[in-house]
Amino acid sequence: MKKIFAFLGDPFRSGNRISFSIVLVFSFINGLVLVNACLHDPRIGYDANNHLRYMQALSELRLVTISDSSQFYSPPLPHFFPSLLMALTGIQLFWAAKFAQILNVLLSLGLSFYLLKICDLISSRPTLKLGSLMFLGILPVYYKSFAFIRGEPYVAFLGVVIVYYAGLMCIRKSYTMRNTLVLGTAMGLCALSRQFGILLLAAVFLFLGYQWLRYHAQRHVIAKTFCICLLLISIISGWFYLSLKFRYGAYAAYNREPAPSISLKNYPVEFYIGLSPSLLFSKPVRPNIPNQLFPIFYSEIWGDYWNFFTVYGIDTRKSRFVSGEKISQILSGDNRPAWFKTNYDTISNYLGRVNLVSILPTTLAFMGIFFSVFQVVRRARHSVVLYPKEIPGLILVSVMTSLAGYFWFLIMFTRSGEIKAIKATYLLQIFPFIALMVGIFLFHVYQRSQFLYWLILGGLLMCCFHNIPAMLTHYSWLRLLMF
Repeated sequence: MKKIFAFLGDPFRSGNRISFSIVLVFSFINGLVLVNACLHDPRIGYDANNHLRYMQALSELRLVTISDSSQFYSPPLPHFFPSLLMALTGIQLFWAAKFAQILNVLLSLGLSFYLLKICDLISSRPTLKLGSLMFLGILPVYYKSFAFIRGEPYVAFLGVVIVYYAGLMCIRKSYTMRNTLVLGTAMGLCALSRQFGILLLAAVFLFLGYQWLRYHAQRHVIAKTFCICLLLISIISGWFYLSLKFRYGAYAAYNREPAPSISLKNYPVEFYIGLSPSLLFSKPVRPNIPNQLFPIFYSEIWGDYWNFFTVYGIDTRKSRFVSGEKISQILSGDNRPAWFKTNYDTISNYLGRVNLVSILPTTLAFMGIFFSVFQVVRRARHSVVLYPKEIPGLILVSVMTSLAGYFWFLIMFTRSGEIKAIKATYLLQIFPFIALMVGIFLFHVYQRSQFLYWLILGGLLMCCFHNIPAMLTHYSWLRLLMF
């Protein structure tokens, strides 16, 4: 029992004592995730109905087909446990979906826990942990994504576990069989959660390859780790991708045909460089800011461009929510029906202010990324090493492979005028890593000026207070009782 308590308590320690501030931020993050899991209607979310149909079909203990759900191509792990519960107990789909949301709370607990453990690999000082956790905790996209029934929360959690064990092995040269098996299993489960998780696997293999080239004395154990991980990935998730190949003719089957070739010409120039600052800071919600990558993605990080979390609609005739495209269709009509209630008009201005206030943490994120790049590039010329540089390198590669893969997906599988794939949730896996880079940057700031460090944290805290309504679901069953 002592070992268990030590394992659970170590990430929260500052010296020999538990850090109250770290525990407080950790509790705030996961407390909000729990509140959203309890309140958010599981029938609301990106492709929510198709994910529920996926769950229903999987509860019959068979692979989901294209006739069951348009999400047939999605790996089954995120839906497995709720579907198994339905198969064993016969509970209704709604409550199985609610169970899936509660599982997301456990994933968030695990993610934030291993985030702290990664910080311990870099430095045991609490300044790094506090900065990383605080940045993660002010991201509305984090709470929105963990309220939905999707694979991204699994990928984000497993991604942090993967980086921890890869970092543990590379920094402490702990290439044990236990660590290798845990790493390989986490990588296999990540690929079985969502296709974007494969991008993290590519990052780890690139990183292991670099370690193999750099450390000649450990080439044998690194190669052994590489092979075992590849074998475990193939066993755990390979069967699913083989099934897609046999059933639909492609390992990367999707619910629409790809573009003939990858070309930036698939979109107009405005898609890549358009900013629309007047709308970005006033009404950053659908259908405004059409066909522009950066403003929509930015608004999805800090707000709810697509109207699934903060912007709500209610059909008072049926006492049920309507969301997303349905809200836009109703509002685009000449006359708004009497039965339709929404906060669209009032919340839009607030989300514009959220985008404006969030310039501070966004700037901090870019500074963290640039600082990590700077540290990795000039690593060899450091005479004084404040912390191992392997972790910044690994998380940088993880972010770059994820961004590159997502950009390829946008170019290949979406068409001009169809921009629904611009969702920050699809890249949820990169935000814990960006939080780590912010924490590393703030750790460096603390070494130079404690006053500036606490001033920045104070600014993040003020942003958090302003943005809290954007972190809480407005698709709550409590709201339905009001109509």
